Amino acid sequence: MSLYELRNIRHGYRGRTVLIIDHLLIEEASMTALTGPNGAGKSTLLRLLALLESPVEGEVRLAGEVVGPESRQRRQRIGWVMQQPYLFHGSVVENVMLGLKFRKVKKRRQRALAVLSQLGFDADPGRAAEVLSGGQRQLVALARCLVLDPEILLLDEPFNHLDRRAARRLESMLARWVEEKGGTVIFSCHDEGRARRLAGSSIALQEGRLVPGQGVNVFWGRCVGDRFVTQKIEMILPAPAKGSQAMVAFNDIILSLQPFRSSIRNRFQGTVAGMAEVNGKIQVTVLAGEQFECLVTRSAIKEMGLTVGQPVWINFKSTAIKIM
Repeated sequence: MSLYELRNIRHGYRGRTVLIIDHLLIEEASMTALTGPNGAGKSTLLRLLALLESPVEGEVRLAGEVVGPESRQRRQRIGWVMQQPYLFHGSVVENVMLGLKFRKVKKRRQRALAVLSQLGFDADPGRAAEVLSGGQRQLVALARCLVLDPEILLLDEPFNHLDRRAARRLESMLARWVEEKGGTVIFSCHDEGRARRLAGSSIALQEGRLVPGQGVNVFWGRCVGDRFVTQKIEMILPAPAKGSQAMVAFNDIILSLQPFRSSIRNRFQGTVAGMAEVNGKIQVTVLAGEQFECLVTRSAIKEMGLTVGQPVWINFKSTAIKIM
């Protein structure tokens, strides 16, 4: 189910347009990576999703409702961590407890310390926040969000200042948070490898527009012999394998109105959930148990008469699946 939907977005500052998105869907209970170079529009998109700004044109929908900075109740569901987070004067634990204090929550210190422990924060929680390293500040800001139990986490370059061990721990924690709590994580990232490994879907931006990027669908699950099993579908592999992630490139998926009668072994019936122009092609979102993204030419869209809500088939070879 779509959590966010953006339509006809035009956004900028002082008369300069920095973000142009005709249509974009982001699914709930998932992890989505925003990739692209500096200045691509990743932080701007995150601010719109955080309801900190309203687009100059177009609309942002959250759970079907048009939203913006005035949507106070919706904003309380969202945890937002900037690339360079601001911490208040005082200790680490006081910073983490701040939101709980405003909401008059009991056992604030106990909850704050528990979240810091989950994140692997290994410094003294009584230490002054202003003397922390960049990586420590990032973890404290994230703990300040998580302690309020949000439903959505928006993270701007959360791995930038972390060492390898801390980054791996954060990756595992975010994956568990999505799986166990059904939360939604959207994070910006320069590392395409991390985006493919960690996120279920990826949104690539360049000069404020959607581009194909690496174009890889990522699914979490487990290998059972020559099958990869998620909570919703079962994919056929070319041979028995081991791993917890399956990846299928957008370009390796064939979209059809009927299932292919060929050597293709993976076929899933679904429904078109969205379409967006991406660098001359159409990126089609299909809900077929799992969410699939594929790239289709304009002529193929016209020939099939493809529309949102239409039943379609996802088809791809077993050799198109990469296991990690």
